[in-house]
Amino acid sequence: MRLLGDNDASVALAFLLMLIGVCSMAAAQEFSDCAGWFDGNPTKLFPLPEKDRATRVIELAGGREQVLSRARRALANKDFQWAAELTDYVLANDEGNVEAKRLKAAVLSELGERQISAIARNYYLSAAQYLLRDAPAR
Repeated sequence: MRLLGDNDASVALAFLLMLIGVCSMAAAQEFSDCAGWFDGNPTKLFPLPEKDRATRVIELAGGREQVLSRARRALANKDFQWAAELTDYVLANDEGNVEAKRLKAAVLSELGERQISAIARNYYLSAAQYLLRDAPAR
């Protein structure tokens, strides 16, 4: 095994890892603070309320069970962000849906375990625990 020397470029690169913040999060926050919430898409000037949008997406997808089925499939395929977004549609209409909460908690745990940013990791894992706080034992 080769040990890294003081002049090795990989030692310098180790200091550039995003262990605390993440550039994509910081850039979006900075832009939002400077330019406001509007991203230039006119559809977003007066968007539908989240619950209305979720209702329509669930109907379009064939119902709540179909959306949850797709979310489970996305989780199995390691498409974690999509699975989280699908569970959000269900939870926007039914905050107490235990199956959606358990599924989203599993997804958030997977996302958290893959983060090197301490802030993002903590947020994912804390949100997962919060979703399960009132869930009945299996």
